[in-house]
Amino acid sequence: MYFTAQDGVRLHFDDRGGGAPVVMIHGAAGSGMSFDPLSERLQRDFRVVTVDLRGLSRSDRVDTVSQTAWCDDTIAIADVLGLESFHLVGCSLGARVAARITRDNAGRVTSLSVDAPLLSVTQTGSSSLNRRFEDLDNATPEDLEKWQRYHGADWRRAVTFYGRVRNDPALQDHLTVRPWLPELTLPTLITRGDIDDVVHPLAHCAEWHAAHPSSWLWIAPRAGFSLTQRRPEEFAQIYRRFVAEVTG
Repeated sequence: MYFTAQDGVRLHFDDRGGGAPVVMIHGAAGSGMSFDPLSERLQRDFRVVTVDLRGLSRSDRVDTVSQTAWCDDTIAIADVLGLESFHLVGCSLGARVAARITRDNAGRVTSLSVDAPLLSVTQTGSSSLNRRFEDLDNATPEDLEKWQRYHGADWRRAVTFYGRVRNDPALQDHLTVRPWLPELTLPTLITRGDIDDVVHPLAHCAEWHAAHPSSWLWIAPRAGFSLTQRRPEEFAQIYRRFVAEVTG
């Protein structure tokens, strides 16, 4: 499905299933398609809305984004679908976007789930990401397959776009969670695999949980950073339990 934002940019989203609405936001240079295996497992219990951020995947290509655009677009899609309140799930970059949406629209977000979250981007992590998104001729086979599937024939434009805009200081500042982490007091699920990396420090999950001891923290053994992507069946089971408990 497509929605046209006020500035004329067409935004793609999928709307599947029935029940309490869950809006999902993908990670860096990613796509709502990354949630397909998880969505298939949840849509019998939830109305699952997966968003393609502007500039990426099936949404229109753009050259720049404002610091609030990805957050504003997600709320606009929720509005056009008539979602007065919803659960919010974000992975990696999407976790940062979801956290900012929650901060700015607290009354609308029923619960927040952050998978492989970052409280801020470290200098080492940023350098690693810049190399990944700039040296496309030497992309790993995993990245190459994923980017071609997510973005289609012009995958280079989409990935290059993300690699460029991620270095915008205003965007990074807007999505840096640590300064306003104490404000995120709603029910929260924090998830990650236990295999650490420089981009998604495992310590950020522990720090988030320490700031909100009532949050749920699930660190899965022998797993890479994202459990929505790497362990969708297990994530779905945990997520159902989490939502059932926090909504009573």
